Amino acid sequence: MKRNITIFFALLCTSLAFGQGKYGKVLNSKKLALSYKTVKPVDKDDYYQQYYWLVKAEQLKTYPHLADIKPVVLYNFVKKVNPQNPTKKLDERGKELRHTAELSLDQYFKNKNFQNNQVLLLNLETYVDPSQGEYFTKVDAEKIKQLVPKEFFGFTSLNKKTQEETNYYLWVDKKNDKFNIVDIIPNEKDNAKFYASVKQYLPKYKFEKKYMPTVKKGSKADKTDKDFFYIMPFEQNKDNIEYKTEDFKTFILSQVKREGEAWIGVEKPRK
Repeated sequence: MKRNITIFFALLCTSLAFGQGKYGKVLNSKKLALSYKTVKPVDKDDYYQQYYWLVKAEQLKTYPHLADIKPVVLYNFVKKVNPQNPTKKLDERGKELRHTAELSLDQYFKNKNFQNNQVLLLNLETYVDPSQGEYFTKVDAEKIKQLVPKEFFGFTSLNKKTQEETNYYLWVDKKNDKFNIVDIIPNEKDNAKFYASVKQYLPKYKFEKKYMPTVKKGSKADKTDKDFFYIMPFEQNKDNIEYKTEDFKTFILSQVKREGEAWIGVEKPRK
């Protein structure tokens, strides 16, 4: 998969609508592949990009821990992590590599030779990201963590060029039939009270983005609590915090733990 590893990953919310573009309504890779003969040269960018998105989403769907996620959710997630890189944005070397990959892909698609073909997939990856630079990252489905069953998942992307890793978080909002790619670290500008509370109890506390947190849902028996996600970042035997959120926009400090001491609750009782 591909994405600039230095991206500022703010909250992104997308409804589960069909994809955009000429081929966005085709959400099955085999069906799209069989329509190859109707594709005009000017539409190749959209066609092969859509096929790439579908193949990647269908690969994720084969993993048991992702089986309950709607295919369209995985498709939209792949689109977010793998934004399109149109030919017109490429340098001359990139255009040359894309053209060479296209010639190979055309032969496979004309002959309907696209089942479990690693050479085709390699050419497809070269086509959508010939520079292997700005967007070139990969998500290993086997390492996807189901942090809250069927609702909250952690994805680690690897930039295959720089070997840098970035964590992504997918929240499946079943209530509103949406998926959200979220940042689990509160936005400081929008959560001034939260950061003031953290500083009050743990003045030297700093967030780490490298490690995935522990996440759990609130009590199902308590209607005021059941929709909250409780986040405990990067468990280790040091200063630590637990905080909660319903929407990954507003966060509330729940517990704190000073190194060598027990956890203490700091949330003010609800009225």
